[in-house]
Amino acid sequence: MAVNLTVSKTLGGGAVADSLAGGGSGVDLGSVVNNEYAPIISKAANTGWQALYVIHNATIDPITQGGTFISQYSQTYGGADSAANDYTTLKNKGNASDNSANNNTGLSSGLRIEHDADIPGTLGASAFDGTRAQVNIYGDNLTDGIDIDSAFDVHVDACLYDNSGTPVDATTPVTGQLGKLGDTVLGDVWLMKLRFYLEAAAPDGGIIQWDWVIKYSFTA
Repeated sequence: MAVNLTVSKTLGGGAVADSLAGGGSGVDLGSVVNNEYAPIISKAANTGWQALYVIHNATIDPITQGGTFISQYSQTYGGADSAANDYTTLKNKGNASDNSANNNTGLSSGLRIEHDADIPGTLGASAFDGTRAQVNIYGDNLTDGIDIDSAFDVHVDACLYDNSGTPVDATTPVTGQLGKLGDTVLGDVWLMKLRFYLEAAAPDGGIIQWDWVIKYSFTA
């Protein structure tokens, strides 16, 4: 039995389908300027991110070994350099990044994931702080989160269940697992958030593109 994932910007919404440069579709994180991050609302308040809700259509068993990593862009490239060079750039930026949550140092760069679903929303200045276990930087050490073998496990704090349109923390979540529809113990939704950081001294502009990949295992 094949099991499919749906990645949406909203709880219970349709699959992501932003129009991307080159003609592809997926998630557009928007524009970012030096010394900030995107998506951004207020740098001082450390607000703004791209929320991504992940569900699957298995009705009996959970999926396991869930994780995420980056890889070279696989659609028709529409960026400023090349797909291969963008992948290298993203890894280098992650490796060079510090842990500042809101880039107040000007030394944060690359793609970062926040696994804490943060219900009811109390993280504040701690959101995306790279020193926390719920936060990962793709390309850190030039080895982390860059392929299937180095994928970041989905943290238990990303596990929710959809209670008639209201997100609720799973009661007993397990790292990398997502329960069947209606599972309140493991949860039936992952909520993960992304930010792209640009260091203060970034020399180049233009569009950068990559694949954000979710890996998982399922046995019926």
